[in-house]
Amino acid sequence: MTIRDILEKILNNYLQEKDKSFKNNEFARLLRSGLKEAVSDDFLAGNIRTKGSAGKGNWATVPWIGLFDAAISTSATKGFDIVYLFSPDMSSVYLSLNQGWTFFNDTYGRNEKNNISKVSRYWQSTLANRTDRMTTEPIDLTSSLQNKNNLVSGYELGNIFSIKYDSDNLPDNDQLLIDLKDMLFCLNEIKADLINEKNLQQNIDYILSLDLNLNPLLNNNNIKKIAKKIPKIELTETDSKVKEPDKKGRTIDYDALQKQNSMIGFLGEEIVLKYEKNILSNVPDLSQRIEHVSQTKGDGLGYDILSFDSQGNEIFIEVKTTTQGKNTPFYMTSNEVNFANKHPDNYFLYRVYNFGNLVEMNNIEFFKIAGSQMKNIDLQPVSFMASANYIGS
Repeated sequence: MTIRDILEKILNNYLQEKDKSFKNNEFARLLRSGLKEAVSDDFLAGNIRTKGSAGKGNWATVPWIGLFDAAISTSATKGFDIVYLFSPDMSSVYLSLNQGWTFFNDTYGRNEKNNISKVSRYWQSTLANRTDRMTTEPIDLTSSLQNKNNLVSGYELGNIFSIKYDSDNLPDNDQLLIDLKDMLFCLNEIKADLINEKNLQQNIDYILSLDLNLNPLLNNNNIKKIAKKIPKIELTETDSKVKEPDKKGRTIDYDALQKQNSMIGFLGEEIVLKYEKNILSNVPDLSQRIEHVSQTKGDGLGYDILSFDSQGNEIFIEVKTTTQGKNTPFYMTSNEVNFANKHPDNYFLYRVYNFGNLVEMNNIEFFKIAGSQMKNIDLQPVSFMASANYIGS
């Protein structure tokens, strides 16, 4: 049986099979077996798995057949996968590079739709292996439904790339196999770009922290290695005195470097978050209230983490992380500076430095700058925002 045979059989027979008993149904068993009978053992080598679903206990509105890399996902509910999604009226089937809706629904509450859509847009803008046959156009699984179906809507939102096949115009099996292999290249690219294969939420939270108007920077093996070590990393405070920088030219991590640094900055915030929770580990009521606000409320507040002192007073923490040394200048927005000045008694900037040392070590140093000390900070303008609304002759 070929891929085309399986797709054609499902498209032509699913609606009739739904009128039959679901229990012990041979047609449902065909779906559950995925593509095992249709592709070679070489195709399913290594971590690649295949399975499908006709529903759980009852017939599904949208049956599916999926291809999974077990290193990053084993279920259509969580992670990234390749899936054939059959429209409810069986007029078409989509081959989709998709992501698990249930994870977003369970993790992000009312922000689940915005968040899964943002992650889709991120991969749409970064994956290099997309072919001309793949489109970022929305897939349509709900227009033929009389009643809203949250799971089916989630399939639509989770779509990254897709190829649509109409039931009356299926390609030949060779083309279907080429399309599937091309999608697998894209899935492999996602896997290679994850900062931590073993922690899906860390990857998603990193993507959600990005300004998608910026060109995302390349991941590398060292950053991935550090990301996996975060539970073991210890943060050590040093004094805030720095020696006078020498006059030799040096690389400064302004703007673009701060967000080579989109990843490094995010991981620095996670390290500080862990540090703050450890400090208050003996006061669980306070420890549980510590919040990574740049993730939960956005990055426009002027600080990254809401923490507390041992008496329960709020502390606003801005985190600045660099791969370079203690003397390296850092970039602050006007919003961050204004917030620090307005909260001199309970604002702290944590300067985390020598981040690259974490490749070989589990310890990294930082120093604090209190809001009351901001008047001693040398702030130099490094850029202007220009709008060419009118240029006279």
